[in-house]
Amino acid sequence: MVRNLCPFATRSPKFRSMTDERSPRGEDTRERIKQAARRLFADLGIDAVSIRDITKAAGQKNAGSVNYYFRSKEALIAELIAETAAVVEVARNRRVDEMEAAGGPHSVREVLAILVNVPPEDARDLPGGQEDGVAFLRRVMASHAELMFEAIHIDLDSATRRCLAHLRRMLPPLPPVLLAQRLRFAMLHAFSALSSRVQAERAPGLWPPGWNEDLAHQNLIDTLEGMLCQPPSAQTLALVTA
Repeated sequence: MVRNLCPFATRSPKFRSMTDERSPRGEDTRERIKQAARRLFADLGIDAVSIRDITKAAGQKNAGSVNYYFRSKEALIAELIAETAAVVEVARNRRVDEMEAAGGPHSVREVLAILVNVPPEDARDLPGGQEDGVAFLRRVMASHAELMFEAIHIDLDSATRRCLAHLRRMLPPLPPVLLAQRLRFAMLHAFSALSSRVQAERAPGLWPPGWNEDLAHQNLIDTLEGMLCQPPSAQTLALVTA
């Protein structure tokens, strides 16, 4: 049974679209618009796509269709991100459940491996599937990470929050402000590294060897662990206590 998971059980107004009753025909139109938008965003990037592009790709004659069904391009993007984040969180919750059932976590690395499992192993579950869904997710992570952060931090029972709670318990003692900053540094670094795979696939010669292979993925986890576990310098501690 799937519990109410991030990011919509208590989602904010930013992630709501039209809440009135919708006809089956209206739902079908909304879905076509979402599919067209997701595909365009995956291919071209979030900012390169206009409402007119989406309307045309969705086969809509009315230029106001996107605004009618979603109120704005931003609201449409938010809904697509929220749907994607929900699937990511379901997969993460499954892994956290398995880890905890086995008596874990046994290491910081074990928790980090769950957090950087993006996209999830079975990307077929993503809205848009293996191709558009993965590409859209990476585009969002590369250019609109703040929206993904908001999406995965709405529900207090999300897998991300469960992982962060484990990390706070397991990491070496740090002043609260430093711990909060390091966790955000780590998440931003992970998002940036994972999203760079799109560019590395298109221009592999510009990236270090093996950037999209498991070696780089494991090295990323090593880097995040070092970032979180490194003792703070005297200079940093002096600023905390100043």
